[in-house]
Amino acid sequence: MPSPTQSIHILGLGSIGTFVAHSIRSLPSPPPVTLLAHRPALYQEFASRGWKLGLRLTEDGPLQERGDFNGELLGKTPSTNPIHNLIVAVKASATVSALEPIKHRLGRHSTICLFQNGMGQIDDLNERIFPDASTRPTYMFGIMRHGVYLRSLAEAILAGANGSASLGIVDSNDQESRRSQAEFLMDVLLRAPSLNCERLQWADLFKVQLFKLAVNCVLNPLTAILDVRNGCIGENSNLWPLHDRLLQEISTVFQNLPELQSLPIDRNLFSVPSLKSVVSDMVEKTAQNSSSMREDMRKGRATEIEYINGWILRRGKELGINCDTNACLTQLVLAKSQIGMNDGAR
Repeated sequence: MPSPTQSIHILGLGSIGTFVAHSIRSLPSPPPVTLLAHRPALYQEFASRGWKLGLRLTEDGPLQERGDFNGELLGKTPSTNPIHNLIVAVKASATVSALEPIKHRLGRHSTICLFQNGMGQIDDLNERIFPDASTRPTYMFGIMRHGVYLRSLAEAILAGANGSASLGIVDSNDQESRRSQAEFLMDVLLRAPSLNCERLQWADLFKVQLFKLAVNCVLNPLTAILDVRNGCIGENSNLWPLHDRLLQEISTVFQNLPELQSLPIDRNLFSVPSLKSVVSDMVEKTAQNSSSMREDMRKGRATEIEYINGWILRRGKELGINCDTNACLTQLVLAKSQIGMNDGAR
């Protein structure tokens, strides 16, 4: 029987959480996986399905079901059992509130892997959940480049065949002990079918984070505002001048980040032509995907805009860099999102 240190908890049962959970349970002799639900209705729905999750490798492909998940309803009967390996796949804006009910089960013994869009979540967690550096969990960050969306509550669709993911341990002062602690979860994710994960050192992971953020800053708000799939953004030549203005601001912010001073990263990697190439490549690979921000907008949910273009705005302000184009898109998304949420509440 596996020890508690070899059990995995997953918080966030949207497209990414479902995809990761399904992939882990597809391993030979997989570790125990517990799905954490915040809402009683969600818990009951999964329980009625026998805690099974489905994945289609294409939109019309056969449904591959995986079961034998454990389920836990947070807050109903508070548990004190420590959580050693936690995968967080909630929206970036919900990270702090989602971890609040389980923070007493997390500590230095824990590894938290964030599979999320955007940047700034770890700063929020350190400030509001784990202010004591000596008792903080080990952080890992997962960068997903798969096109995944939910067709129904427990059925994820992998829209592109060429997706991949990158994993790395977030830099810390006691890196060696942190790396050792995170090895179990790292190994499981690297072996999980369909995820196609690679392991990166912190400098390389930070670089990939910035590339992914640039992609999200272009694709997410535009697909959400225009209500189109990713591929339409590359096909519409009327949008190309807007792409250029966005990427010019993003490039300037990236190249002036103080974090890069201590890392062996060539700042020319973040030139406008380089970022345009990265964005174009992702548009092509995920052309049929519906971005998470578009899906949030369509369903009347809050978006992650403040951790995507909003992060560019915050860092630009710190650095004295004008980011009017990112500011305009951020305000448009916030306004449209608010209208959608108000309509859904009526």
